[in-house]
Amino acid sequence: MTQNSPCGIIQDLLPLYKDNVCGEESRRLVEEHLRGCPDCARMLKQLNDSRVEQSLNTEAAAVLENHRRSERRTAVTAGLITAGALMVPVIVCLICNLAVGHALDWFFLVLTSLLAVASVTVVPMLANEYKFSKAVGCFAGSVVLLLLACCLYTGGDWFFTAAVSVIFGLSVVFGPVVVNQIPLPKVLQNRKILTALLWDTLWLLLLLLACCLYTGGDWFFTAAVPVMFGLSVVFGPVVIHQIPLPKPFSAHKGAVVMLWDTLWLFGILISSAKYGGEYYWHNALFSATWCLLLPWFIFVTARYFRLHPMAKAGIIVLATGVFTATLNDVLFLFLLPKVGSYGGSFLRGNLADWANSQVISNNVFLLILLVSAITGVGLLAAGIALGRKRKKVR
Repeated sequence: MTQNSPCGIIQDLLPLYKDNVCGEESRRLVEEHLRGCPDCARMLKQLNDSRVEQSLNTEAAAVLENHRRSERRTAVTAGLITAGALMVPVIVCLICNLAVGHALDWFFLVLTSLLAVASVTVVPMLANEYKFSKAVGCFAGSVVLLLLACCLYTGGDWFFTAAVSVIFGLSVVFGPVVVNQIPLPKVLQNRKILTALLWDTLWLLLLLLACCLYTGGDWFFTAAVPVMFGLSVVFGPVVIHQIPLPKPFSAHKGAVVMLWDTLWLFGILISSAKYGGEYYWHNALFSATWCLLLPWFIFVTARYFRLHPMAKAGIIVLATGVFTATLNDVLFLFLLPKVGSYGGSFLRGNLADWANSQVISNNVFLLILLVSAITGVGLLAAGIALGRKRKKVR
């Protein structure tokens, strides 16, 4: 029965039989048929021959290459046709401009506008690789040329301000895609996010500089330093994680981020010094330093204290409550000694009296201190007990 099976059916099953992906019944059917059919056995032997498989792979690769070349020729032809179509209005405008104005002025506006169109139509069809990146680069260049033509045509002086703004906007939108697509130096291949961030930051600073120069101002550093501080707060952890650090700092990247942000914060104070009043340095420097103590204490406690997490939480809650409740008193003591009244103080709190807003403010600070103290001490005690229990289990 199996030997009388049609060879066409068996030959269709041979590739599955060779790759061992056919069912058990199909396998028995093929094996019984091969015992009495030399033609199908010969075909199986040819399938098992690596040279035949290599020949098939070569033939498939050749077919795919021919198809790629055919698609490439079609794309190039379409690109050349589109470029030719765009040349028609360029030539017409050139002739009209020379005939009417006897000088090339608005012709360059038309030319650069059509270059921008060609950058998003012709370039992707003619480019062999990195189509998107080349299209974005050509589009940015053509838009900059268009802005230059408009600036010269109108007699303006705003070219650099507009050009930097456009390039910065394009880099923010398309920069990550371009950086991910184009080949980068070996040192940046695994740091593409860092590369995109540095590129955008550079153009943002250039934008601030261009605007400052255009307005004739002297506020560049006053604006640039706060911008760098904001960027470092948001993206600093990503940057520090990707760049190689010296060995003593590689295990303390969190501390490096905190120190970096702290330096930029004090940089804001320095860059804004000329806009401050008589007591600027005294007030600003002390206020910033005092307020930084809390985040630094929280970081050091959470990162370096060898305690149970609940004990760490208790210390942080307690410290936050004490800091919040005493903030007005500390600032008043060192900065505003001549002021007759100031914000709420826990020292003047009286939970039995809620007569007016000042008393309520005092009571709120007192409640913050009491609640944080009770909660913090409770968490600290529970954390210490759990830590001792964990040590006993070990």
